[in-house]
Amino acid sequence: MNTLETIQVPAQITEKWQEIIDLLAEVLHVPSALIMKVEPPEIRVFVRSESKGNPYERDERASLNTGLYCETVMKTRQLLLVPDALADQKWNANPDIKLGMISYMGVPVAWPNGDIFGTICVLDARRNEYSELYRKLLIQCREMLQADLKSLQASAELELKVLERTAQLRRSETELAHATRVSTLGELTASIAHEVSQPLGAMREALRAIIMDANRGNDVIRRVRALAKKTDLHKMPLDINDVIEEVMLIFRQEALSHGVSLRQELASALPQVLGDRVQLQQVIMNLLMNGIQATSAATGRRHELRIRTQKHGPDRILVAVEDSGTGIEPQNMDRLFSAFFTTKPNGLGIGLSICRSIVEQHGGDIWATRNSAEGSTFQFTLPARGETPS
Repeated sequence: MNTLETIQVPAQITEKWQEIIDLLAEVLHVPSALIMKVEPPEIRVFVRSESKGNPYERDERASLNTGLYCETVMKTRQLLLVPDALADQKWNANPDIKLGMISYMGVPVAWPNGDIFGTICVLDARRNEYSELYRKLLIQCREMLQADLKSLQASAELELKVLERTAQLRRSETELAHATRVSTLGELTASIAHEVSQPLGAMREALRAIIMDANRGNDVIRRVRALAKKTDLHKMPLDINDVIEEVMLIFRQEALSHGVSLRQELASALPQVLGDRVQLQQVIMNLLMNGIQATSAATGRRHELRIRTQKHGPDRILVAVEDSGTGIEPQNMDRLFSAFFTTKPNGLGIGLSICRSIVEQHGGDIWATRNSAEGSTFQFTLPARGETPS
């Protein structure tokens, strides 16, 4: 039996994966999100979203070699996107159609050594093209799962070494017992205890790392879920640096995936602002995403994005996002924050318009400038707490 097949996923990791799957279903607005585990000759529903309309049950099994979507993902080790199986001759006999699932998007999940654990996927009862952003979100979730598998495999390998070393030392103890005195046997026993304690200590460290990774993952999921929900404006005293730090936790991996480095220059001892945390995070996320896209598209220059805060006059704070992208064309400067204006081929032109609306609801101002060297800077100000919005 493959050693990896015997590794049990702890309850704490399973709970984290449940959060990931529920978040996927919620953000992508689909009835079903799944983590599938291969157990030849079958594949099993390991974790299912608790979303309404999900026809799959926990621990439900299906035979391989029946043309399942997930079977193809595991064989090709590539993302599979089926917008409409009913309209695709290759997929119109797929078994999942009987459950009403006609669109599919999934990626393989693998152990560190390359062995396939299974898949993470989403399914819909209607035609669904799944946007590029949704594909990236699915892949990011897959990376979180694989990070957990890496920790589990490391822990299992350490445990196996402990067992092997213990067995080896006990064999040595038996062989020497008849040829040594009691005092020598006592020394050997002390040596065994020392030899075993070292890998045991390493294994405990690995388990602590697993728990820390799980907690960090849960924290990220909680913050992404908060940003995905639509809520009424709810103002409270906020430290703008804390708001930015939470967004950076979510966005750092996104920047790295585009080859962009993120820098923070957050001023200390800034006054608080009175604002809605989720809406201000939305503004910062939109500006960061625009900056990442503009910077990654530029060639022949550094790919860097900087976010900074500072006092702005006697009663305001300023947040600036500075990129090293291609810059803003002068003729577009006056229309940047207008609804439905965009320079992106697939853009909707509502991101910056939403930013302006949120900032103005908080009594602030937002604007953009072209940098003297390269790229652009988007800035907004907010009244310090206690000041009356103008």
